[in-house]
Amino acid sequence: MERTIIGFDQDELGDWRAILACGHRQHVRHNPPLVNRPWVLTAEGRARFLGVALNCKACNEGEPVSEAMVTPDELEALYRHFRADVVGFIHQCGADAGTAEDIVQDVCLRIHAQAGDLRESDRLADWLYRIVREAMDNRQYPLPEADDRDAAASLAEAVRGMLACLPGATRQALIMAEYLGLQPSEMAERLDISVSEAEARVRRGREMVGEAVLDWCHWAFERVGRVLPYRVDCPVCSDVVH
Repeated sequence: MERTIIGFDQDELGDWRAILACGHRQHVRHNPPLVNRPWVLTAEGRARFLGVALNCKACNEGEPVSEAMVTPDELEALYRHFRADVVGFIHQCGADAGTAEDIVQDVCLRIHAQAGDLRESDRLADWLYRIVREAMDNRQYPLPEADDRDAAASLAEAVRGMLACLPGATRQALIMAEYLGLQPSEMAERLDISVSEAEARVRRGREMVGEAVLDWCHWAFERVGRVLPYRVDCPVCSDVVH
């Protein structure tokens, strides 16, 4: 995943590392003839590279930065980005701006109604795609059956963006399961934890993402001055009442 450089520091051996916007650090050594980065040796050179994007290998692997939850402002930014990704997907399928807005509202209603149908074996992107497809069919924008796999994959990054609201270890487990395709036994070996702990992290991660998506539905309705109907099994509705 692309992350911008926001600063630099040195490791215990004196090698330079880029500090990325996600909080991870990545070596940018000058080690000729293998790696030639003379710019990293001067303050002026490093300053020129502030804001440049690097592919963060740690983010790709789901490596936690910390266990801290996101702030309310960060959460709203995640929700806005998730909504933009869903709207963008609907636009790509041929819907105009006004229709896309209507479909997003329908998506929210359907997620809210079907949240309990998310099975432990479901991939999150596939579950979201089924709901978006239903909403688009309802608005006369059906997608060809043959395109299902590619279309679901195009929503995978939207779902991955929502994982940023989870604590680090839980987020890492979901990325390993959902995006790297690791089995609990493989995850346990890589992280040096028990298989039962790996399974528990994935299970809890799915629950937390499900709650975050439900919260997004309420947020998306409230931003246009509407309120979702109360559901007994919705934790967000329950929190509002109590």
